Amino acid sequence: MYTCLAIDDEFSALDIITDYIALQPELKLLKSYSSAPTALKEIENLKKRVDVIFLDIEIPTMNGIELAKLIKHKTNKLVFTTAHANYAIHSYELEADAFLLKPFSQAKFDQIIKRLFSNSSNIQAEKVNDFILLKSDEQRNRFIKIKLDKIYAVEAQERLTKIYLEDKAILSRSSFSEALALLTTNADFSQIHRSFIVAESQIKTLERSYVILNNNIRISIGRKYLDFYHKMSKKK
Repeated sequence: MYTCLAIDDEFSALDIITDYIALQPELKLLKSYSSAPTALKEIENLKKRVDVIFLDIEIPTMNGIELAKLIKHKTNKLVFTTAHANYAIHSYELEADAFLLKPFSQAKFDQIIKRLFSNSSNIQAEKVNDFILLKSDEQRNRFIKIKLDKIYAVEAQERLTKIYLEDKAILSRSSFSEALALLTTNADFSQIHRSFIVAESQIKTLERSYVILNNNIRISIGRKYLDFYHKMSKKK
């Protein structure tokens, strides 16, 4: 069993880490912190090192980079989590063991865990993630958990992303490219238009220029995505 700590000032981000850790039977989350000073005080008092600390870089009161310098000796592995790719250089300077760019999928998380603990045959990194987490449109710094088998299609809408379910649609502040990165790790999802991703399992009718989904939404196939039609035709 590998022990973990998570530090992030956003409760929704802590919820994500908690969910992903829970899906790895060989990982155990000892505690999560939303306050850097509290985390520092308690971690300094630990009698033994933990196996891995997940640490956000942008934390009020104390920068995550500075906090990492103070607590790195208390962990065997250090993983930075951040929404800003430009911080990656700091992970190398501090000899961090991994860098997770938000929003990251369960598959990406599992991949990192497998690499960090490659000597363990019990780490499960090949299981299929059955949900994604996207930013809520209704409340800042909150995420919505959406099961993959409930998604029919995803549409880019200016600054928002629209997710079509069987009998309703929900909006997310996550960008279309973020949703695409999360969904296309699953073989069931394909981009068929510059503004649309569809679940192949939800396609009721396939034509050269459009598809009709099981919830009767009709979506055009873009000219750049005609390979999708040929691929699906071979499956029929």
